[in-house]
Amino acid sequence: MDIIYHDQSRIQEVRDFIEQWNNTSKYLEVNSSGSTGEPKTIRLPKELMKRSAQRTLHFFSLKSSMNAGLCLSLTTIAGKMMVVRALLTEMQLHVFSVNQSPLAEVDFPLDFNAMVPIQALNTAENASEIHQEGLLLVGGSSLTENQFKRISGFFHNCYQTYGMTETASHVALRKISMNFQEPYNVLNGYSVSEKDGCLRIHCPDYTDKVISTNDYAEILSDQSFRIIGRKDFVINSGGIKVHPESIENRINTLFQITCLVVPVPDEHWGEIVGLVLTNDAQIPTLETLKDSFLPAELPKKYTIIDSISYTENGKVNRQRMLEKLKNHAWQAIL
Repeated sequence: MDIIYHDQSRIQEVRDFIEQWNNTSKYLEVNSSGSTGEPKTIRLPKELMKRSAQRTLHFFSLKSSMNAGLCLSLTTIAGKMMVVRALLTEMQLHVFSVNQSPLAEVDFPLDFNAMVPIQALNTAENASEIHQEGLLLVGGSSLTENQFKRISGFFHNCYQTYGMTETASHVALRKISMNFQEPYNVLNGYSVSEKDGCLRIHCPDYTDKVISTNDYAEILSDQSFRIIGRKDFVINSGGIKVHPESIENRINTLFQITCLVVPVPDEHWGEIVGLVLTNDAQIPTLETLKDSFLPAELPKKYTIIDSISYTENGKVNRQRMLEKLKNHAWQAIL
């Protein structure tokens, strides 16, 4: 495999990973993202990673004659798997800086690349049109409807991924298009089911043959699903379950603002929906919100913060945000 370093500072990082991949150990240690708690170290079998990579390579018919891009850090499973896929096919691997606009000055096309949402959005807004045609995988964190459509307006062959560290990267893909309700479809060798409303992933490669997730899902078939939100984040308002991610997406679509939705203790309802806004955000009113939300979903209080904390791969660090918000004063939305 040929490696071209557009960022010379990453040479040792890539070499160290390839050395780990080629050593005699059957496992690699990979850290989880830490978006819902402390990051944990997971021992992943290299054989599991290899089979995951082969499914992606087969699905997209990726070949040795192609150029792949590495825009992700090798501290993440997504970055590691890009190198593994390039190694298995002997694609030419172009190593770029890990920043929010990795292709801003790149004047040649790539056949295959992977990015977190902020990188894909910045590429769509700032990069050359030569990057429109290559295959792009977008993952690491969720996309709002506005982001989904902005990305689809630039890239012609782009997919949002679903997966986690435990599954050795993605197990399912959904085409990024103008249809935000596009479902995820699993790759060959996987199937899905649900238990207590949460997604379960079945694969003969897993030690226990199944991995249970904390993602509430709408199961369309054993090969297709939609994600509703995280079990960890559910707000229980008077016995009604409210999914913060759904509220955040609708507010973003309505007002084009970045926000965070968290539970706020309430004597009557147990919990109500609280809206966390940054300093420059417009504060919505009940009048502008009420037609878009059910009574239990309607944000009733808000607080202002300087910034929202994110993990390295672009997920909201909800655990850290809840810590930051402990002593914040809440005001009623009028």
